[in-house]
Amino acid sequence: MTKSRALLLATTLFVGLSAFTANADRFLADLTGTWNVSVQTPDQSVTSTLVVEQKGDSITGVLSSEIGQANVRGAVKGDTVNFSFGLDMGGQAIDIAATALLTDADNMSGSMDVAGMGNMPFSAARAK
Repeated sequence: MTKSRALLLATTLFVGLSAFTANADRFLADLTGTWNVSVQTPDQSVTSTLVVEQKGDSITGVLSSEIGQANVRGAVKGDTVNFSFGLDMGGQAIDIAATALLTDADNMSGSMDVAGMGNMPFSAARAK
């Protein structure tokens, strides 16, 4: 192998490893824990607590708010989180699907698609 090819190979490996290391947290996201969630509805901001357990890329948990409690199921792929749950609002079952982007290990933001009501932005921060 010529010197120039060896140098090119070493540079390519270094750049590739540097890029992987810089994004390693995104690939190794662990959502296990308690999250403080804030959803912006058309009328007000609603706060809740989400307790998450993660196994591999699957998440389960319980969302608790003034409206009630709901079991949550979802998945994490890279820095994207998807989960869904249902709420009983005055005898009417409401299905909610959420998608969020992890901005770092302790914060995410996205939107909740609330059946019949449209999309509502939300943010969540890991409880300290």
